[in-house]
Amino acid sequence: MTRITTLGKALNVLSFYRWAFGDLTEQDSDIGMLAEYLVGDILNCLPPSRKVNAPFDLIMKDGTTLEIKATTHKYARKGKTPYYRWKVTTQSEALKGGRAIADYWLFLTAAFPRENSGTPHVVQAFDLKNLKVYVVTGEKLRTAGCTKYISESTLRRLEAEPIPLSELKKSIKVRL
Repeated sequence: MTRITTLGKALNVLSFYRWAFGDLTEQDSDIGMLAEYLVGDILNCLPPSRKVNAPFDLIMKDGTTLEIKATTHKYARKGKTPYYRWKVTTQSEALKGGRAIADYWLFLTAAFPRENSGTPHVVQAFDLKNLKVYVVTGEKLRTAGCTKYISESTLRRLEAEPIPLSELKKSIKVRL
């Protein structure tokens, strides 16, 4: 276990991670890191450490590049079913053709069970049954003109259907 020393006190790195990322369901950036980790682990392409400014989130052994987007938040629409959406403005230059675009984009929905009892609820963030993924080619996204937000309905219009994350490895062989 790695320890950090500050002001003469040894601190446990695990304690820091618990403090910083104690609830992975609150921020899309946190669930995004978890999604990258899970996808990398499932596809056996997890790098030794995460590179924040890397041009692609993951690179498979055959050189196929992956961009991972994740969200836990459903957006309400008046009189309609709530929907998921993913912000892609950080990748807008790639989608506009300004830089290389990932070969495949994976859009994960994280539907964690919520409790309203007021008591702390343990969320099984690593339980794959709570995660579904849409897989779309980068070129299909560029052609569709998706440069700000991508919603579930856009992905379905692009003929992408969600699959359980637990089935990604067997499904990706067909798609890649």
